[in-house]
Amino acid sequence: MTLSPSRSSFLVLAGWYVAVVVAFGLFLGTLSGSVPTDCGEVCDSERSRTLLFGLYVALPALFLAALVSLATLAALISRTRIRSSTLVGTLAALLPLLACSLLVTSL
Repeated sequence: MTLSPSRSSFLVLAGWYVAVVVAFGLFLGTLSGSVPTDCGEVCDSERSRTLLFGLYVALPALFLAALVSLATLAALISRTRIRSSTLVGTLAALLPLLACSLLVTSL
């Protein structure tokens, strides 16, 4: 069973987004979950702050990047003669994910 070029390009695109989410999860695993003792009840741990940042900033940015990637994927499939599904899926994911990473790191 062979996949159509558009379906396999979509799977490559989805794979890039899954890789970003997994990398964020691995990064969360490296952060400390302990709260400083001299802070009291108002402080959060590094892991908690990063998780909240991910939920309120990175997740909406990733959603917008996914929408732009899907539109780019549709344009690349219909208007180019690139036959490599890997290349088409990667090109569709590249610019939106770079823009999303620049947005998230600038905040």
